[in-house]
Amino acid sequence: MAYIGHRCACGHSDLQHRGAQTGGGCTARAGHPCQQPCGPVGEPQVIPTFNLHGQPIERVIAPGGGFPTLGGGHHLRTCDCESCQALYAEVVA
Repeated sequence: MAYIGHRCACGHSDLQHRGAQTGGGCTARAGHPCQQPCGPVGEPQVIPTFNLHGQPIERVIAPGGGFPTLGGGHHLRTCDCESCQALYAEVVA
């Protein structure tokens, strides 16, 4: 599945940062900072995800939706700002 999110100036997605948005401290290196400078939040974009065979998964998670975990819960939630919701509406239309 893909999700709609933001990328930081360091190049990593908002899911790899502390806090709800980027700039809150990148944790892309196994929970540690990536050592690149974080900066302003960019416009939202569709960020693809892939299956175990490297093929893209077409379904797009709705803004504020979560990624399923092995236990069936949702640990990570996607951004649900107005910009992400507008892009989602455009993508699924």
